[in-house]
Amino acid sequence: MLEERWRQTRRIIDAAIEQYLANLPEAKAIEAARYIARGGKRLRGFIVIELARELGALVEDAIDGAVAVELVHASSLALDDIIDEDIMRRGVEAAWVKYGLKKTVMVSNLLIPYAQEIVDRKYGHEALRRTVRAWLDISRGEVIDAFSDPDTLSANTYLEMIKLKTGALFRLAAELGVIAARRLDLLSIASQLGETLGIMYQIADDIRDSRDREKLRKEPSLKLFQRWAQREDTAINYIKQLAVKAAELSEKLIGRGNHSFKKLPLFIVRAMLGPLL
Repeated sequence: MLEERWRQTRRIIDAAIEQYLANLPEAKAIEAARYIARGGKRLRGFIVIELARELGALVEDAIDGAVAVELVHASSLALDDIIDEDIMRRGVEAAWVKYGLKKTVMVSNLLIPYAQEIVDRKYGHEALRRTVRAWLDISRGEVIDAFSDPDTLSANTYLEMIKLKTGALFRLAAELGVIAARRLDLLSIASQLGETLGIMYQIADDIRDSRDREKLRKEPSLKLFQRWAQREDTAINYIKQLAVKAAELSEKLIGRGNHSFKKLPLFIVRAMLGPLL
């Protein structure tokens, strides 16, 4: 049930992203923008829409927020690939390989404020403020990753870094979901839930990537992950603890009952690791 809703919602988000990109006034950048924004699981956008729907809103109320989150995410990945010197993304050439460094940086830097404009126009100042804060946190996390020697950092810096790098955008997704539903009274709980989901997702992602020797050699953050977790089963148990927390926060947001959103935390992790939990 939840998987089918995700598949349907992903198609809706893809179509909306295409429409927004087609309306970019910088016509020469549209092809590169489409390439940067293509594919992906759209989990962050799904959170925006699914949470808004659980709170009584329509897909039409939340789709702009979903598009904005996904454009910021896609831009961050394009820039990440440059930093990490990754030549492949989702089975094809990374954007910087296909279009070059300069064009990829320029288009990514175009899409981020474009996403902020979408949020501001649809939802207003509070949503824009939280979108700017999310990008600032993502950038701070990237700075820790890029400028620090993992061997000199405390192992617990890993959690701080992924809270910024990944937790911030999941946090924004949950925040935009409640804003789209006009439930600003739930923003604090939504922030906690989104951040928790993001940390779960990143740990699952790092478990998977740390099995790849080449990635482990190239990416300092994976070395920090291994120092923090020490063993893979320790990281999986931590995800399980966060899943309990996420379920409790979901109940605070939506109420008790067998609502589909309550199943989302483990759905997100299983999208990365399979049925380990």
